[in-house]
Amino acid sequence: MNRFDATMIWNSVSDHVADGKDNAPHPVDALDAKELSGEHDGEGPSSWSAAIRAQTFFVPLHYEANYRYPLIVWLHSDGFNENQVCHVMPHVSSRNYLATGLRAPMASDASGHRFWWSNSAAALESAERSVLAAIDRAADQYSIHAERIVLAGYQSGGTMATRIAMRHPELFAAAVSLGGAFNLPAHPELDRQRLKERRLPMLWQRSIESEFYDETRLVSEIQAANSIGAQLEIRQYRNDDEMNTVVLSDLDRWVMNHVVSGAPVAKLSHWDTSPTSFSDN
Repeated sequence: MNRFDATMIWNSVSDHVADGKDNAPHPVDALDAKELSGEHDGEGPSSWSAAIRAQTFFVPLHYEANYRYPLIVWLHSDGFNENQVCHVMPHVSSRNYLATGLRAPMASDASGHRFWWSNSAAALESAERSVLAAIDRAADQYSIHAERIVLAGYQSGGTMATRIAMRHPELFAAAVSLGGAFNLPAHPELDRQRLKERRLPMLWQRSIESEFYDETRLVSEIQAANSIGAQLEIRQYRNDDEMNTVVLSDLDRWVMNHVVSGAPVAKLSHWDTSPTSFSDN
């Protein structure tokens, strides 16, 4: 299998966060579907806020009202809800960010605990309105840095995150997708010149053993991102799911480096060159 110059492939054994797999060698707060969906029998961590109907806040430890925090807007995967952010963020960082999780518009169970993202134009517009309103609510209630807003998501939430970020490239400091497909919006909805001037920074994190991984599709997605001049970094991991502690801590380092510290992300020029490999250490 070919590798890409911009790709970092991690060999380290990772601790699963979201799927509660039995083969996770050193689980760190391994979470099952019930936990990620926000269905709890007891009280949650102290960093949780009271959840409103479709938005949940993750407040960092030792929150300082006079410090302007980077804001991570988190879009959950299909089958979960806005509370997923409160399980994800402790494995990203418990101190570096304020974060908010949003609920997808389509219910997938009768009890109203699980939701999914639709690919329709109407669903995209609804999700976009929710994201913009959520940022306004976060700014009203907490101290955030308006130039350090990151839109991120897992699987279908990652796909939606990149779609919305491309429609509002000046609003977001970066877009991050964990395992989500990359789809350019339709031409009437996409201002290519605006995107080329903005060169939106993006991080794609992909597990090469995932059932959803397709190298041919990835090459096509890279070409699409390259057509709008995106500052794209792709990191691939030798496991079958992006929701693990290695990927999430990697997300933290990337955001701190490229969003907080302002280091540029190199523009992709070639992606079909010699393999990149790493040791098992």
